[in-house]
Amino acid sequence: MTLNQYIVIYYIIFWAVRINGCVRRGRQPLLRGPEWFFSVHVRPDFYIGEGRNILRRYWMRMLIPFVVDIPLAIAIFISGHLQLLNLLILAVAALIHINHSFSVPLAERQAQPFAVLEDEQPVSSVVFSLKPRRLRDYSNRTLEIAIALSSVVAFAWLAHYYLTSPDHQNLRQVFGPPVLWLYIQSGFLFAKFVIVAWRSPAPQTQADKHLEAREERRKFYLRMCDWSRILHSILILSWPVLLTASPSYREQLGNIWLAGLLATTVALTVWGEIRRRKILKVVLLARPVKLPDLMGHAETLKWPVCYQPSAPLSVLKGAHSYSLNFANALTQLGTAYLAGMAVLVTVLFMRR
Repeated sequence: MTLNQYIVIYYIIFWAVRINGCVRRGRQPLLRGPEWFFSVHVRPDFYIGEGRNILRRYWMRMLIPFVVDIPLAIAIFISGHLQLLNLLILAVAALIHINHSFSVPLAERQAQPFAVLEDEQPVSSVVFSLKPRRLRDYSNRTLEIAIALSSVVAFAWLAHYYLTSPDHQNLRQVFGPPVLWLYIQSGFLFAKFVIVAWRSPAPQTQADKHLEAREERRKFYLRMCDWSRILHSILILSWPVLLTASPSYREQLGNIWLAGLLATTVALTVWGEIRRRKILKVVLLARPVKLPDLMGHAETLKWPVCYQPSAPLSVLKGAHSYSLNFANALTQLGTAYLAGMAVLVTVLFMRR
C-alpha cells in the first residue's frame, strides 16, 4: 500500500471515531436520568416542553465540525494533496473539543430557568485536596529514561547518516519529521504537567466521590499522554531505520511501519473507549452541585480569553463559558508552544 492509501485509511478511522464521539456526547445530557440535563437538575416536564428544543439545538451544534470538515476534505481530495488530511484531522479534532467546551455550558445556561430551584443554590462549603501532586509521582522513571535515550540514539544516528552519506541529503527531509515528532512529544509532556498541576474545589458533601472521580480522570489523561509519547518515540527511532535501509527493503519496511502504526492507533482508540466507560461509572457516583464563585469573575468574564493577574488559575469560569487567563504562566507557555508548532510546520514542510 502507498502512503496516500494509509492516510485515507486514517481519515476513515477518524470519521468512525468522531461518529462514536458524537453518539457519546449526544447521550451525555441524559446520563444521570431524565431528571437531569448534564449537571442541571431539571423539573419532571423538562423534556416534554422547551427542554426538547434545547436538547435538539445541542445536538445540532455537534454538527458544526462536520460543516467545516466536509468541504475542506473534498477540496483536498480534488487537489490530490492527501498529506493535508493529517493537518485536517488535527484541526478538526481541536475544533470538536473547543465546540463541545462552549456548547455544553450554553446548553446548561438555557436549561437553568427550568431547574429545580433548591438545587441551583451554590454549596455552602467547599474543600481543596491538600495532597501534594508532583509530576514525578505520576511518571515511570524507567519509561522516561527509555523515551529520552531513544530520542538521543535516533538523532545521533540521523546526524551520522547525514554527515557520512555519499549522496547529498536534504536537511529537512532527514531531520524534519523527527524534529516535528519530538516537538509534539514535548507538548504531551507539557500537557502532563498541566494536568497534574490543575486544581479545583470540591463540595464538602460527597467530597471523597468527587475527588476520586477527578483522580480517575486525571490518571486516564496522563496515561493517554504517556502512550502518545511512547508512540512518537517509536516514530522517531524508526525514522533512521527507514532512511538507512537499502532501497530494495525500504518500501517493505515502510509498509510494515505504516501498518504497525495503524494497528497501534486502532488498539489505543479501543483501549481509550473501554477505559472511558469505566471512568464514567465512577463519575456518575458523584452528584453534581453548583460551586460558589470564589473568584467573583462569573459575571465579568464574557470572552474566551481574559487577563486576570489577581486570579492564579489558567482557566476561569466566565458568564458564558470558560475563559483562558493569559496572566497565568501555563497559559502563556501553551500559547507559545502552539505558535512554535505553526512556525515549525511552516519552516519544515512548506515550500518556499
